[in-house]
Amino acid sequence: MDTKILKQMRSDWDGRAKENAQYYVQNATTEWDRREFFRSGEINVANEVMTDMVSICGGERSPLDLRMLEIGCGVGRMTRMLARIFGHVTGVDVSEEMIRQARQNTADLDNVDLITGDGCTLPGVPDSCCDFAFSFIVFQHIPSYDVIASYCKEVYRVLKPGGLFKFQVQGCTDIPKNKLDTWIGYPISQREAVVLSEQSGFDIEREDGAGTQYYWLWFRKLADAKRPSEPRLS
Repeated sequence: MDTKILKQMRSDWDGRAKENAQYYVQNATTEWDRREFFRSGEINVANEVMTDMVSICGGERSPLDLRMLEIGCGVGRMTRMLARIFGHVTGVDVSEEMIRQARQNTADLDNVDLITGDGCTLPGVPDSCCDFAFSFIVFQHIPSYDVIASYCKEVYRVLKPGGLFKFQVQGCTDIPKNKLDTWIGYPISQREAVVLSEQSGFDIEREDGAGTQYYWLWFRKLADAKRPSEPRLS
């Protein structure tokens, strides 16, 4: 792992958080009304999480009995809504400043834990402890395939067998590789999505939006918890 990339990710996102965290988390406007900012997170959760509740819960369990992981929680824009749905939420972010603000924004919630991560792993998150993992408008800013792959392997580690990882990546594969930074992230092709799943041990349950900025992937950790295999590159 290139530690320079990880240090740059933290430095850049700490700087953005100090400058205008709400804008860099959701850049629809530079001057958010606080209520509308968190309302935007509620809308994203409704559109991207609530629509998958049968897949997340298996049609039998209540989400209030489940523990979930949010990668790239930022200042807690979606975390607050997620904590109303799930029994426990662990939020991880590479930026210490984002986490500092997220703690302020979720101080009234007793079912949220927030962790400053290293940008590629999930330190402090135990093996097989989560039922569901989620990430939105986060991986699209990661400039390295290796970092994304590391996160996928870590999510596999912390998910329980049968758990679902739903996440969004940059899918615009026409982005020049020399233009990548901590804002314009590494573009994932459909072929690379297959490699990602196989390297980390997941099965691809579903995909949507290939070739666009919002390329969604649903990775399932099978109930028999198969071990990661060598990727098929053909």
